[in-house]
Amino acid sequence: MNKIRVATILILFLSLVSISCGSTDDNGDITTEFGAVFVSSNTTPVVGIYDFSSSTVGSVQFGLSSTDSDGIIYSSGSDRLYIASRTNNRVEVYTDLTKTEASLNIELAFSSSQDFSNARKLAASGSKVVVSQDASDANNQTNAFYVYEIGDNSATLANTYTADINLWDIQFSGNSLYAIQDNSDTLAVYNNFLSNANGAVSPDSKVQIEGIVRTHALYYSASTDIMFLSDIGDAGSSTDGAIHVITDFSSKFNAAGNNGSISTSDQIIIEGSNTQLGNPVGLAYDSTSQKIYVAERAVDGGKLLEFSLPTTNGNPSPTYSQNFAGAAAVYLAN
Repeated sequence: MNKIRVATILILFLSLVSISCGSTDDNGDITTEFGAVFVSSNTTPVVGIYDFSSSTVGSVQFGLSSTDSDGIIYSSGSDRLYIASRTNNRVEVYTDLTKTEASLNIELAFSSSQDFSNARKLAASGSKVVVSQDASDANNQTNAFYVYEIGDNSATLANTYTADINLWDIQFSGNSLYAIQDNSDTLAVYNNFLSNANGAVSPDSKVQIEGIVRTHALYYSASTDIMFLSDIGDAGSSTDGAIHVITDFSSKFNAAGNNGSISTSDQIIIEGSNTQLGNPVGLAYDSTSQKIYVAERAVDGGKLLEFSLPTTNGNPSPTYSQNFAGAAAVYLAN
């Protein structure tokens, strides 16, 4: 019997459903029988789970109700998987992973109303889950955030915020929300994000990241104060992706100031022919193993890549590379 078995964790913050949030707990201290690295797909109705706890990497897949998914979160406390479904334009909540046979469909417990379209990523804070919507013809070219209150058996729309920047990846750090400004080299932050009333919101600060052509993914490791940002370069190219690593991020971000920049001399950049980076669209980091996990979309139709934390600029090969069709987002359960 292949079943996911969730290990015991230290719970630092309690919420209605104990949603795991990567920005506040990134030690990789949650493991399952089949691993802690979750990958979503925008071409296939599956979620992949990878185990990097030994020298031989194991993986399983479970079936979903959505063929096109992007943002993904796994809550160990409730054994729930949250997906931003682009197929059904809703937040989907799956449960009972611990009771489900590998390769079978996991149970869709409940979902939100159909409020958004062209969803990208998810971020969690307490009992709230936020969806970022990127502008498209399907949503009248509207960039927006949709905030859902998660209950025992419900995902209720609590707030809707329209944004004046193009959106992609998002992540909470405390009460602040970091957001990628799509089609740019810019990282934005919204302070006290969930305190906003419905309506238009604007970033409290925006900082350009020198050397980036078009950023898509972010991951902030609060415990180590490292920010990871991806560069997809030309979206039509499968050879020009990069990962930008900014250590001592808080001081560098604050020193840059609103509409300032962080220079390439204050970053570590990995890119080049060995990296297999074309369009890196999802990022996660395990501060214990010092490994970076990447959802790479353009190379071979999708890949999950792993890199060691770099100390200098370079063109390293991944420490792990596996095809995963339509790789759209990666989440480290911890």
